[in-house]
Formats: sequence, C-alpha cells, structure tokens
Amino acid sequence: MRTVKEKGIRCILLTFLMFLGMFAGVYRPAQAAHAAEDFRLWRQLDSRWGSTAIGGSTLRSSGCYVTSIAMVAVASGARDTETFNPGVFAKQLNDIGAFNGSGGLSSWASVNKVVKEISIDSANLNFKSTDEKGKAAEIKAQLDKGEYVICNVGGHWVYIDGVIGDDVYMADPAKDEILMFKAYKNANIKVYQLLKGKNPYSGFTPLYTVDPDGKAVPSSTTTSIAITTTTVSSVKTTTTTTTKSTTSKMSTTSAAVTTSKAVTSQHTSVTSDVYEKGEYYCPDGKKVKVFTDDKEKKSIIAVLEEGNVINVTGITEGFGEVKVGGKKGLVELKELLYAGNSRKLTVGDINDDGVSDSYDLALINEYIIGRSKLPDGISLLTTTEIAAADLSGDGAVDETDVILYLMRICS
Repeated sequence: MRTVKEKGIRCILLTFLMFLGMFAGVYRPAQAAHAAEDFRLWRQLDSRWGSTAIGGSTLRSSGCYVTSIAMVAVASGARDTETFNPGVFAKQLNDIGAFNGSGGLSSWASVNKVVKEISIDSANLNFKSTDEKGKAAEIKAQLDKGEYVICNVGGHWVYIDGVIGDDVYMADPAKDEILMFKAYKNANIKVYQLLKGKNPYSGFTPLYTVDPDGKAVPSSTTTSIAITTTTVSSVKTTTTTTTKSTTSKMSTTSAAVTTSKAVTSQHTSVTSDVYEKGEYYCPDGKKVKVFTDDKEKKSIIAVLEEGNVINVTGITEGFGEVKVGGKKGLVELKELLYAGNSRKLTVGDINDDGVSDSYDLALINEYIIGRSKLPDGISLLTTTEIAAADLSGDGAVDETDVILYLMRICS
C-alpha cells in the first residue's frame, strides 16, 4: 500500500510533468461524448465533443477528417448513432496512439484497428477532371462501385452523401450547406479518398431539397436509402430520389401527403442569412480576415485561424462588429460558425463530461499558451468555458488554476 509520502512524491512529479507539458504545449488528451441524432448533422464544433483532444489539437480545430470517417462508419452500418459519434471515435483512436502532434492520423490503418468493418481503400486520389461536371461524374463512378467517398475541399474534409446530376451532395463537419460546389470553390477541390464499409454504398436521400438559386427548401427526410418523406399541399413540388445506379425526378400537383416506409429519424435543416450576436468559431482549415471598421473593408487588423473564438457585438450587412486589440473591426460572418448559446458549465468541467480531470487541464494549457500569443478579443475558449476554467474564482485563468486542477487530480 502506498504511503502518504509516496503519494506526495507522485503528485510533485505529476505537477512537474504537467508544467513541462503546459510550456511545451503538447499535453492534450481526449474525451468521450454523447450520441447525435443523424450522422450527417454531426459537426466538429459540437459542444458535446468539440473540446476532445486529438494528438496536439482538438476535434473543434482539426476534426474534419475524423468526423467524415465517423460518418462512413454509420452510413455503412458498421456503427450506430446511439453508441458512436466523432467524440467516441476520437477517444478510441487516442487509446491506440493514432494521432500525431497536429491532430492528424499517423497511419490510415489505425481506422481499421478501431472500426474493423471499415478501411481506407486508397491514398489521396487526384481528380482527372478540372470542371464540376467531370468531378461529379468521377465521384458517382466510385459510389456506383460501392465505395464511400470523402473529399478535400481545400484543407478541409467532407463526407460525400451522393450525386444527383452534376450536383455533389455532402455532409460537412463544419457547416450546414449540402451542395459541395456551391459551398466551396471548384479550384480548391482537387483530391478525394475512398473507403470500404461494412456494407457497400447503395444510395442516399438528401437532408433537404435545394432550389435553383441554391436556397434550402425545408423538407422532412429519413436516413433510409432511396426513400423520402414529402408533404405536398396543393402546390407543385419536385421529389428527387437516387439509388446506386439510377436518378429520377418527378413533378406532381396534389393535396395529398406521401409518407415513407420505415422512417427512422427526421430533421428539418434550413440555411439562413440571418445572423445572431454572440461568439463565433473560425472553422477548420480557414483563415478569416478582420477588417477595420469602415465601409471600404480594405485595412486588415487581424486574421482569425482555425479554432479561434471571437465575440460579435453587432451585425452590419452580413458583417459582424468585433473588437480586436482595442480596435473596432468587421468580420464576414458567412466565413465563421456560430458557437450557439452555450449553457452554464460546472466550474472545473470545461469539456462538460461530468468530471474535472486531466482533459480539462489540457484545455487550460492550450488556452494559456494561446492567450499569450493572441490579441485581446480573440480566444481559444468561449466565455462559458473560460468561466468553468476559473477554479480559484478570482476572475482570471492562470497558473493558480493549473495548480488547483493538479491538486484535484492528485487527491
């Protein structure tokens, strides 16, 4: 049995190692999370798992690749959303040391070690075509073979849901848009990867329909393949269904209600240009400029990088009013992701997993290091997360709070 003296020595050593990690900026373990409803709605910024550490980063900052593969696991029937999500997947990968310091996978084979029913079937493949139509055809050809596809859209990975005509439908870990070529520039879409699943790819139902102008049209959909649930009320509508090898469109005028068989889950997803005040994240793989507070929007006062959090105090024609380094500025809100109205967190539990532990200590580590490098007004944690990190209750997150966390871990 360990003596009190031995326990004290262990705590002193742990404190020493934690401080080394804090200044080196490398200690960031992972956490588990709760299940999502529809895998195509999983977002790396979700508060349930966004703070999960992956190597030297977090799912929030660098989790697009992991989230896209997690979607494949569910789409192919290898896992279900009741017991599996990006947070669970990241923790399982962490348990086998799969991540490198930047949050990337050290080996693609690690995916198969964690989810044995799926595997990465190719290295990065370059598109042969340069236009949207050609790229859509290449993707559809792979889907028709039963492969699952994830695509790099310029430093960011998305899951490919399916192809209808020349439109490539995606599930994006960073945003709600579903048409890949409307959300991202064709010139930046150069490579993709193939994955084998438990069951071959066999079709999809879009989360919602999109009109010719690219606007979302509310619709209830299910995750069942090639089946839609559509309500028609004396108006002309278009229902699109796609399968592995066929695509069809049908226009009808009716006052009836058509329902699908075996409806498993429903979700209405609508994009909007209406923005809210509050905190926003800079998405994975992006750099977003903050301009001076003038109509010209030419002078840059700061550049937001992935994972940065900034508070928007007002809205002006799609631009958020912010303050960085004591200067007023404007940032284009369509380039950012709204952090939402986060509920109050328990003091000490930054990642909201029910305990104060080394995971929370890792987040304080990342925050303190980032604070010394970032200008006032830009952070690596939201306001509620910072409040939860203040164990001492003195209004500041610093070395005192680090020591208090260590005392909790050692006790």
